[in-house]
Amino acid sequence: MERISRYILVLVTIVTASIVLPGLYWMAFEKPINAPFVMYSCINDDFMIIRSGVFSDKKGNKYSREEYEQKLPFMNYRQLMVAETMPDTIKGVAIDMHELSRTKSFYRFKPDEMQAPKPALYPLLESESGRASLEMPDDFFRITWRMEFINAENNTILEEKSRMFSAVLYHKGFQFPARMISGLPTTRKSCDEGYFVVDASYQLYHIKMIKGNPYIHKIELPEGLKFKNIGCVDFRDKEFYAYLFSDKNEIYVIQQDTYDLVKLPVEGFVPEICELSIWGDLFNYNAIFKSEGQIKDVVLDRKFKKVDEFNETWLKKEERFEGKAFSSLFPAQLSLDDKNSSFISFYFQKSKGFNWLIVNLVLVLVHLGILRNRKAKYKKHLADLVIIAVTGIFGFIAVNFFPNKFFD
Repeated sequence: MERISRYILVLVTIVTASIVLPGLYWMAFEKPINAPFVMYSCINDDFMIIRSGVFSDKKGNKYSREEYEQKLPFMNYRQLMVAETMPDTIKGVAIDMHELSRTKSFYRFKPDEMQAPKPALYPLLESESGRASLEMPDDFFRITWRMEFINAENNTILEEKSRMFSAVLYHKGFQFPARMISGLPTTRKSCDEGYFVVDASYQLYHIKMIKGNPYIHKIELPEGLKFKNIGCVDFRDKEFYAYLFSDKNEIYVIQQDTYDLVKLPVEGFVPEICELSIWGDLFNYNAIFKSEGQIKDVVLDRKFKKVDEFNETWLKKEERFEGKAFSSLFPAQLSLDDKNSSFISFYFQKSKGFNWLIVNLVLVLVHLGILRNRKAKYKKHLADLVIIAVTGIFGFIAVNFFPNKFFD
């Protein structure tokens, strides 16, 4: 029993050390990457870059802050209006502030959204209530073996409404249950466009309520196209409903009213590890995504045709000197958080390469020396030697903090 208790303590120490020691190492030696902020200028048709407070373009020309702001008039129009330097025309187009505001948009996506928990119930707002503002309904829906509406006050199922929506979905070919439900479940939007729903067979549907009646539209998809994330938007120009990410890491938009799918010419985006920002203005969209070792800005025109591209890469953490030293010292790292997730859990990451085997072997030899000085029998310590050979410095600390000599 004492031996079992001892090995439980050793295991707990190994887990604790594999969390604490790598964390202390990176706290002491990690060098943050000075990633630039990049935007495309419609004034000089070049990328404007901010790095360490220095304003420049892709060619390396330096600018003052005021000059930089003038190169990006749609992003800094308020400051330019105050300074009275906002141009009257850009590329022969007269600048109207109402049109500028209408075409301005911003969308942001973070990798942790892929793992975020999904709500069990959704509110379906009335799209044409006749009221000046949207109102939250008294019931919520779910799509399991059918589309069910539940009264929020008394938790009862609204059978008539449930049968009505379920019947229309069934006749449209919907395969229950829903795999994904995406929308904007809030009253803080210009209008309600309902939800985009992926059914059990990966088909895409648009569901909303108009004057109390179901509006269901099945969106025809190319064969084999599947979506793993849908980000609905509510932009003033009403050009499209949502950004959609396919299982092949492609980005699509679904255009308003026509439901045409347009694939954006953006390559290299992986939603599980990349942050994405899409800035829209009167002339262009800037699709900017950033991962651990890269930042990329793909500029598209208003018809989603590629205009230009900026790409900068740097060594990832494990590829730099401090990362290689880490891989030699520690066989793995266990952490309670992950930069691509908001969940607290145990995240295991094996060190790159096998240089850590050398350190593990040295620690095994050191432990053999300790046992020799103790005049201990090696056979009784084989388990400890195996633990050190596998877990390295974590196991070495654990078996020496709770030495086996007490139980010989």
